[in-house]
Amino acid sequence: MDLTQTTLFVGILALATLVLYYQFKARSEHPARIYGDISRDDRRFLRQAATVSATEVTLSQLALKMSNTALVQYMAKRIVDDQTQVNRKLASLAWRYRVHVSAEPGPEAQKRAQQLRALQGGAFDQAYDDVVLQDHRKAIDLFTAATGSANAEIRQLAEATLPTLDLHLRMAEDLDPRGASSPLPPM
Repeated sequence: MDLTQTTLFVGILALATLVLYYQFKARSEHPARIYGDISRDDRRFLRQAATVSATEVTLSQLALKMSNTALVQYMAKRIVDDQTQVNRKLASLAWRYRVHVSAEPGPEAQKRAQQLRALQGGAFDQAYDDVVLQDHRKAIDLFTAATGSANAEIRQLAEATLPTLDLHLRMAEDLDPRGASSPLPPM
C-alpha cells in the first residue's frame, strides 16, 4: 500500500468513526432516553387520551358548523379550544416517550359524527349534548386513573386536565338545547 492509499484508508476510517459517534450520541439524547421509559398503563393512557381528546374536538367542530343554538355553539367552541391545548400536551408527551398516538378520532367516533350529521336543529343539539355527556364521563374516569401514575409528567397532565373536563361536563349537564334563547355565559 502506498502513501495515497494509506491516507485515503485513514480518512475513510476517521469519517466512519465520526458518523458512528454522532449516531450513538443522537440515540442517547433521544427524549425517551433522557426521561426514561414509561409503563404499559401510561402508554395505554396516552393512546386513549389522545383518541378521546381528538373525538371531542372533531364532534365539537361539527357542532360549531351545524348548531344554531348559542349555548351549544359556546360549549362546542370552549371544548375545541381547551381540548386542542390538551392534544398538544398529549402529543408532546407521546413523542418524548416514543408512543404512537393518533390525532384522529377512532372509528366509533367517526360513526357518531356521521349519525350527528344526519340530524338538524334541536335533534342535533340534543344528540350532541348526549355525546358530550357520555364522552366526558369516560374521559374523567380515564384521566382520574392517570392521576395515580408513577410518571410525574403524566400524573401532572391528568391532574391539570381534570378541572377542564369537569367544567365541560357541568356545561353539558346544565345545557338544555331546547332553551335556545338563554344568554351566553362569560368567556
